Amino acid sequence: TTTVAATSSTAQPETTTTTTTTEPTETTTTEPTETTTTEPTETTTTIPTPTGPAEFAIMEVFFGANPYLTIANIGLGPGQLGGFWLCQRPSYYEIPRVRLEPGEVVAIALGGDVPDLIGIAAVFDAGRELGRVARADGELGLYTAPAFGDKDAIVDYVEWGSSGHGRSAVAVAAGIWVEDGFVPVPPEAQSIAVLSPPATGPDQWSALVGG
Repeated sequence: TTTVAATSSTAQPETTTTTTTTEPTETTTTEPTETTTTEPTETTTTIPTPTGPAEFAIMEVFFGANPYLTIANIGLGPGQLGGFWLCQRPSYYEIPRVRLEPGEVVAIALGGDVPDLIGIAAVFDAGRELGRVARADGELGLYTAPAFGDKDAIVDYVEWGSSGHGRSAVAVAAGIWVEDGFVPVPPEAQSIAVLSPPATGPDQWSALVGG
């Protein structure tokens, strides 16, 4: 008797191998950027102050019981008014030493008391030397020196009531007044005042009425 051994065949599971190829990716690294903050700066603009020589002018002549006049520095720089002369021919007065800044004013009494005025740098009394001024008629000249017939010495002038006063021709020759020109003054006028100094004729003066 032949015995045949049974053969057992067991099937092994099939194994599948999958290979995945991953392409390398490019990595970009961003470096941090430096940020600069600029603080606003304060800018100061300096406007230059105009400078120049001093220039003096008769500003107003007051009549009445206490007559006086005012002189101002209308220039761009300070200056010494002392040593200038006032003329009401045939009377003359040398102004005492006083330094005026631009815009400053002095008052000069002409035979009376000067009222309390705001912004006056100095008050002088020329009543004994010049005498009083009359509302009806008169003249005043401002000179740099006591050369009263010299057109180069006179710097300002005004006449009122009529023309042709003692120093009128000198002022005309200097180009600071007009021939036959005068400021009309009504009987009720309190003063005459310059409208736009330095004046070169009566059109730049006006009679003021009332207080």
